[in-house]
Amino acid sequence: MLGFLGRGSTFADEHNFAFFISNNELVLIDCPASAFQKIKKVPFENVNKIYILVTHTHGDHCGGVGTMLQYAWFVLHNPVTIVAPSESVRHDLLILLMQIEGFEAEWFHIMTADDLYREWFLSAIPTTHVKPLDGKCFGYHLRVDDSDVVYTGDTATLEPYLHQLHSGAYLYTESSFYKSDVHLYIYDILPKLTEFA
Repeated sequence: MLGFLGRGSTFADEHNFAFFISNNELVLIDCPASAFQKIKKVPFENVNKIYILVTHTHGDHCGGVGTMLQYAWFVLHNPVTIVAPSESVRHDLLILLMQIEGFEAEWFHIMTADDLYREWFLSAIPTTHVKPLDGKCFGYHLRVDDSDVVYTGDTATLEPYLHQLHSGAYLYTESSFYKSDVHLYIYDILPKLTEFA
């Protein structure tokens, strides 16, 4: 299924970062700064294309995107395709990459999930996380190794993902031992998760 090169939230030494390979395409789900040193150790010889699916623009989820783009362009000579879950997130990423980090347009490709047609991609799923990013936080419904995979990214609710879950589907979600309004609280979601076990 999905591989992980880090697990942890904002203040942890490693941040959540998932990946899979499908038909010589490397698909990264988010790309935090803490993951880049591990990413560059991945054997890229058989990788024809690299995608980064962005769930939202917090640094512990996409703070390493810029470094990954430069590495892919200058070292691998294989520009990355960034998949933004919506047009507004695409716009924000372009401001970050072009105006703040000063990238050249040819160093990467960027598109919205609505324009992505790959056998492993099913849909971007809007969710809620923090108020300033209302409408800009997403998870993904994917097809990996012939199985349905639901990946939430940061979310305050499982509700948007429930209709994708069925027997044989895989759910990857973050949860917290501390109750808050912006992340799933493990004891609140445990009863729902056991329904699917």
